[in-house]
Amino acid sequence: MKTEISLPLAIFFSDNGNGSWVVSNATWPSDPSYFAHSFSDGPVWNEHVANALHLELVNIATGGATTNNGFVQGRTGPESEIPVPSTAEQIASFLSWDVPRPGDVFVHWSGVNEILFNPNVTGSQTTSWINENIETLYRAGARNIVLGNYNDIETFPGTYNASGYQSDNVKSYMDDLSIGLRNIVGAYSAYANTALVEAQTLFRNIAANPEEYGIDEKYNATYSSIPTIQ
Repeated sequence: MKTEISLPLAIFFSDNGNGSWVVSNATWPSDPSYFAHSFSDGPVWNEHVANALHLELVNIATGGATTNNGFVQGRTGPESEIPVPSTAEQIASFLSWDVPRPGDVFVHWSGVNEILFNPNVTGSQTTSWINENIETLYRAGARNIVLGNYNDIETFPGTYNASGYQSDNVKSYMDDLSIGLRNIVGAYSAYANTALVEAQTLFRNIAANPEEYGIDEKYNATYSSIPTIQ
C-alpha cells in the first residue's frame, strides 16, 4: 500500500531498531530499561537524524540483521536463536508497498553482524552484497543514499578480549569493509547523492580518548548476548 505522507521519508535499512521485538513475538529484548523495545535507553541515531532533517522516519531495521541471509543468516534473541530479515529483505519489503521519491533519503547501515556470526567472511565479500542492495535501491529510483561503517570488531564491549575475535581476518575486516563502502559511495556519486558516515573514525577517537566523551569504562557491555565463535 502506498504511503500517503507529505514530508520526504528517511528510510533506514539496518541492524538496529525494534524489529527484534516483532520477530520474537514481543519477548526480546525483555529488559524494560530498553527504550521502545530497541537496544537503547532512549531515542536512537535514526530518530535524531530524521528530526533534524525534518523527514518522516520509516525504520525497517531489525537487531541482528545481516546484509543477505543467503550469505550469513542474521539472528536475534537471548541466545541469538531467532532468524531476522536481512537488509536485502528489508529493502524488498519497502519496495513492495512504496516507491522512492526525489526527496527521500535511504540509509543502508549494515555489515557488522556478518563477522560476528561467521569469523571467516571478509569485508570485501560483505561489500559485494551491500553493493547489490544499493543497486536495487538505485534502480528503483533512490537518489539520496547514505552508508555507514562501524568501530573495530575487537573493540566492541561484548567482544573485547574474546579469543574468537582476535584473528587477523577479524582485525582487518572493518578496514576492508570501509574501503568497499567508500568505493560504493564513489561509484554511485556520479548518478546520485551519496555519503558515508565515518563511524569507524569516531569510535577510534572514543577508544583512544574515552574521558573526552564522558566514558569511564569503555569496554563494559550493557548488552551481553554476543554470539560465541567456536
